[in-house]
Amino acid sequence: MSKVLLVVGHPDLSQSRANKAMVDAVRDLAHVTVHDLYATYPDFQIDVAAEQALLAEHDVIVFQHPVFWYSTTPLFKQWQDMVFTFGWAFTMDGSASQLAGKKAVVAVTTGVPADHYTPEGSNKATIETLLSNWQATLRLCQFDVQQPMVKVYGSQAVQRTARLLRSLTRSHHRGPMPTR
Repeated sequence: MSKVLLVVGHPDLSQSRANKAMVDAVRDLAHVTVHDLYATYPDFQIDVAAEQALLAEHDVIVFQHPVFWYSTTPLFKQWQDMVFTFGWAFTMDGSASQLAGKKAVVAVTTGVPADHYTPEGSNKATIETLLSNWQATLRLCQFDVQQPMVKVYGSQAVQRTARLLRSLTRSHHRGPMPTR
């Protein structure tokens, strides 16, 4: 069974309904490591070597966060900038990075309903378009990006999404991730 790392970037997980439900859905699985960035680094002093070692130890990495200004949360962005370093997380000469071939899943939550994330909605774009930087970053780092992006809009479908996240972490997937 694959070792799964759930990297959570919520500033106050105890006050979150959606992110907390998603974490609670997988916390008890033996092959899943829940890594709460804000609990680990309340001072934003990231231990890069420890973070890279944690990534190296796992086969599937789930990046979970609420959407803040069409991006990740501040600590999560700092984590990306510091941990995804040239030569370790990505290369420019075509050689394999330390992350090459690891499966990656992006799981995001929003504070508004899904219809806000349509070309006709208030954001005038889909969540996939607004977060396309994730796809570019993960491809650069040579992850095997799994689809679909896990999305929770407002507080809708929190339990369904928590079940989906749990099912994604249960076993090693060779093909596309399930969509239900």
